Amino acid sequence: MNLELNKSKSIEELWLDLEKYVTEWKLEKEPMIRKAFDLAVKLHSKQKRESGEDYVTHPIWVAKVVAQLGIGRRAIVAALLHDTVEDCDFPVEEIASEFDGEVASLVGGLTEVKKKTHAIEVEMHKTDIEVFRRFLFSSVNDVRVLVIRIVDKLHNGLTVNVLCEERKIKYARRNLGIYSPVAEYVGLHYFKRILDDIAFKILYPKESEELEKELSDLKGEEIKALSLINSEIEESLKINHIQNYEITGRIKSLYSTFLKIKKRGREGVKDRVGIRILLESVADCYAVLGILHSKFIYLPDEFNDYISNPKPNGYRSIQTTIRWEDKLTLEVQIRTKKMHEFNEFGPASHIAYKQSKEMSNNLGYEWVKSLIKWQKGDSNVNNYRINVLSKYIYVFTPKGDTIQLPNGATALDFAYRIHTDVGNYCSGAKVNQKMVKIGHELKTGDIVEILSTKKINVNKNWLNVVTTNFAKEHIRRMTLDTDNF
Repeated sequence: MNLELNKSKSIEELWLDLEKYVTEWKLEKEPMIRKAFDLAVKLHSKQKRESGEDYVTHPIWVAKVVAQLGIGRRAIVAALLHDTVEDCDFPVEEIASEFDGEVASLVGGLTEVKKKTHAIEVEMHKTDIEVFRRFLFSSVNDVRVLVIRIVDKLHNGLTVNVLCEERKIKYARRNLGIYSPVAEYVGLHYFKRILDDIAFKILYPKESEELEKELSDLKGEEIKALSLINSEIEESLKINHIQNYEITGRIKSLYSTFLKIKKRGREGVKDRVGIRILLESVADCYAVLGILHSKFIYLPDEFNDYISNPKPNGYRSIQTTIRWEDKLTLEVQIRTKKMHEFNEFGPASHIAYKQSKEMSNNLGYEWVKSLIKWQKGDSNVNNYRINVLSKYIYVFTPKGDTIQLPNGATALDFAYRIHTDVGNYCSGAKVNQKMVKIGHELKTGDIVEILSTKKINVNKNWLNVVTTNFAKEHIRRMTLDTDNF
């Protein structure tokens, strides 16, 4: 993945840079992309980024990364045009006319997500952030909107140093709380690690600097170890006639290392360096395990066989940790290619399992599965449509708190969801700064303000206004108490 920034390049150089990745996906004969490129250059021609660069370098960079993801020409076009509606007053209808309805839908979705989330302050409390994430998912019906938005936030992160400290902190909190988990939900783990590390350095500058210095001396040894161990493993596999394998290496990101140290202490971080071996069959997995354990010293306490004993979430892999020259430990994951597909992209059950354990309200995370179906390409047909959390709507208080309500909920339901007294004294409501009746049906993204009287206002007719069981039960109890009227 090429994430090189577009610095000091002419417009034509920027096009050639983008075209290189467009060509890789055999889209070079598609005039739609060049047309969108030229339109973006024209519409953003007088705009600058905070760094002083031409603004158009931003959408072109986003389009370049989106092109490398291979999610189609319309996603590239939408990436090029994603800021034109809001920043250039270029109507979505005009995009539909110049390109097509699908591109217009993508750009419109990106504009709506940006508009609805721009003014919302997300507090770093787990419940608020989780509900906000759900709002984000429920606001779109095409996973490409989320993917482009994540790449958009990634570029902002790579160029974040030009911002003032207050804006950097706001950006980092949103990334760590919202966009990093969103990247994980849609399978963009590579981007998640980058977003985490950017936010970590902003929010925890002292801790990140100390950890980076501490690990910098080890990094050279770790990279060398990865190269050597890779060669040794490959040679052993060939000698033992193991075929059709893939070996990849990684060094744990700064932020994930920090979290592991916090949880288990420095001595507990034995997986900074890792190797993953993908094979064709289960028999090959156990054969490779035997080869490794006969060649290297392994740590029995760090060995897990999740192939014969899968995790409750369905995760399957053999995980073992071996010693490298008595100093460096190295985690090795051994699995079949099908297991890898399941673990990393299939049902995303590792996320569902983790979240359901952590969240007290335990609403279930089966919806996460539909977010990653776009990656599987069933029958070689790309299906980017998603329909998650359709049973709920997500609205905001004037202060920016996100509230989850069932579909069909009214302004009065919202009032009771805030507090029973807010419902009891409700006299009316404003939705998006317009007066509405208390029975007004709310939609995802609405900003709702409840108006109050000085005395309790409950009556039996309110039972026909609310949809939530909590509100109905409370109204029934209140109307039986004649002293309140």
